[in-house]
Amino acid sequence: MNRNQALISSICYFSVFIAPLIVPIVAYFVVDEKETKRHAVRALVSHIIPFAGGLIVIAGVVGGAITAQEESLLPIFVMITGAIIYFLIVIGMVIWNVVQGIKVLRQE
Repeated sequence: MNRNQALISSICYFSVFIAPLIVPIVAYFVVDEKETKRHAVRALVSHIIPFAGGLIVIAGVVGGAITAQEESLLPIFVMITGAIIYFLIVIGMVIWNVVQGIKVLRQE
């Protein structure tokens, strides 16, 4: 992998901060190098996981708010626990993307 391909692959991972879904998709279709495409797909999947988890958390919060009763704290506990787990997953995925981006840059 040459320096330009390593840089593009790294940008796919670092795009978690700027344009999480767009950059890996564009890189996948524009670049012809097989290794760079592999990194673009890995970055895209790692960006989709928090997005899908966010949709699940939002659905849980809305559903919990609809079914919450004044006497029961269980739906509120479930909503808070789900949100905490979601944010831990997001933090983990951001760290993973940064580590992978740095590894690709150092691979040269």
